[in-house]
Parts: sequence; C-alpha cells; structure tokens
Amino acid sequence: MKTIKLNINEHNIFFTSDLHLGHANVIEYCDRPFASVEEMDGAIRKNWNGVISDKDIVFILGDFCFGSRQTWRYHLDNLHGLKYLIEGNHDKSVPSDMFIEVSQLRNLIIYGDDEIPDGQRMTLCHYPMISWYQSHCGAWQLYGHVHGAFSRKGVDMDKTTHNQLDVGVDVHDFTPISYHDVKTIITKQNLK
Repeated sequence: MKTIKLNINEHNIFFTSDLHLGHANVIEYCDRPFASVEEMDGAIRKNWNGVISDKDIVFILGDFCFGSRQTWRYHLDNLHGLKYLIEGNHDKSVPSDMFIEVSQLRNLIIYGDDEIPDGQRMTLCHYPMISWYQSHCGAWQLYGHVHGAFSRKGVDMDKTTHNQLDVGVDVHDFTPISYHDVKTIITKQNLK
C-alpha cells in the first residue's frame, strides 16, 4: 500500500469518524443530544464548516452517511474540504467519485512538524487495531467504530495503546479534530 505524504505547512489536516448522517437510530444508540436526525445533521454540518475550509484535507474514518447517492452528494456538497474516505461497516455503495480516495486502510506520513522532523507516521482504519505499520516505532493509529466506548467510565482502556485515538464525533463534540489536536491528545496519553 502506498503511503500518502502530507505537509501541515501546505494544508490543515483533520480527522473524523462515525458521523452517521441521516441515521436516526444512532441518536438513541449513542445517546446523542439531538431531538431529530435533522438537528443532528445540521449540528454536525455547522461544526464541520466552522473549523474546515475548502482547502483543508479531511480523512473520514468510516460510517459517514446513510442514504442514496443523492443523499451522499447533498452532504458532501455542503461540507467544506478535500475529503478522503476510509470505509466503515455502514458505508454501503459508496460513491467513490465523490472523494479524493476511498480505501479500507490508509498509511500517512505528516511532515512539517518541527517537533517531529522525520514526519509522524499514522495508520487510519475504521476499526481499532492491535498492531499496525510501524506501531513499534511510534506510529499512531486513528480509528472510529466504537463511538467513544473506550473512553467511557468503567470500560477497560487496556484494549488500546497510548498511540491510538478514537476520532469519532461522539468523542470530539461532533466536530472533526485537527492533526495538532490529535498530537496534543496522544502526547498527553503517553505521559500517563
């Protein structure tokens, strides 16, 4: 698999997962604070567009949208940024022509961070992994799928390592998270 190389001095880079746009049942299932799917979709769209410009890169780590090709088009057209999709278990019949790339797994190297001169490696997958490329050398793994379950009180956190992060909207106030915020969180996790 080819590794994508990006420079944070050329693009702002964001990550998100498990938006479940158009999926009414996820409100109850994940105890989301919305009265309707329209309210949820509107809040996610407002939060997204509040932090992402048309030139920013966004990696969506699965479970983006429920609905027809027209529904996908509507949501994608109303969300800023250059979008990559890492497929999740609910992404059926993905209209791949609407994304820069669609894949099930993606390796990245982020350059331009003065504190990490050789670049930060990361693996993106919808699912949390036990091991990933260069995990033994400090690579990060970003995932979704669990809707914040690993960060809830009483859940065994030994399921993941300090170099992994759930980037799902249920964990990050229904807003995509920037590379810099990911770095801050993972750095704090490694200090514990």
